[in-house]
Amino acid sequence: MRDAFGAGVLDRLMDDGITIRRCIGVSAGASNLSNYISRQRGRVLRFYDTYPNRKEYMGLWQFLRHGSLLNMKYIYETISFPDGEDPFDIEGYLKSDKDFTIVATDALTGKPVYFPKESLQPYEMRSIEASGTIPVLCKPTMIDGKPYYDGGISDPIPFRKAFEQGADRVVVILTKRKDDFRDPERDRRAARILSRKYPAAGQALSLRAETYNRELRELLDAEKEGKALVIAPDDTCGVTTTKHRREDVRRLYQKGYEAGAAAACFVG
Repeated sequence: MRDAFGAGVLDRLMDDGITIRRCIGVSAGASNLSNYISRQRGRVLRFYDTYPNRKEYMGLWQFLRHGSLLNMKYIYETISFPDGEDPFDIEGYLKSDKDFTIVATDALTGKPVYFPKESLQPYEMRSIEASGTIPVLCKPTMIDGKPYYDGGISDPIPFRKAFEQGADRVVVILTKRKDDFRDPERDRRAARILSRKYPAAGQALSLRAETYNRELRELLDAEKEGKALVIAPDDTCGVTTTKHRREDVRRLYQKGYEAGAAAACFVG
């Protein structure tokens, strides 16, 4: 839910005519970027401030009934398929000249997996679903018989991947303050639970803070060198991974929209 901030940033890029041709998305950021590529301004905000208030979308009722806090089928199929209530423009997405990489975590190895843009097709959105599948709170997303979880477990800030792909500068959108390093204690209980079925993924989750903090330090160094622009909220307005009061989400989105203005000078 914190990436309502990123939704605001990307809507601002569209309004300002800023084109970034190589995109890499993790978790909710992957969903946000897919809508930036399909140029569906405003669509992704509805997935933060409108649909989550439905019991079919997320909540304790979903967890008790289906074993997942988020109803991924409802989000990525019922609402988003071509015949759904709020369809994702898959044709516009695939025709776009923007490159896109979607980061998920292989539950069997604990390693990051980088799905290509073409992994999204009409009536097929499981790669982007996998990228945002929260461990423990959600069942893994199955793709070709293999289980996947949130890409934030194994490669939470994959800006190095952009440099490997040929970028000389990167714009990175964070969902927390850029001085907010992760506390390892936050992941230990969830890592123990996850390890019961997926030990490699549990190990990766236990090291998530170490991975995130290392990548964040490297990113901040790249920013000092002029190779990166980091766009991050100064305050998350009380919004957490799952907490979603509409007025707070809207305020966080607006913060992102205003912060997105910085990209114009950096991208040029």
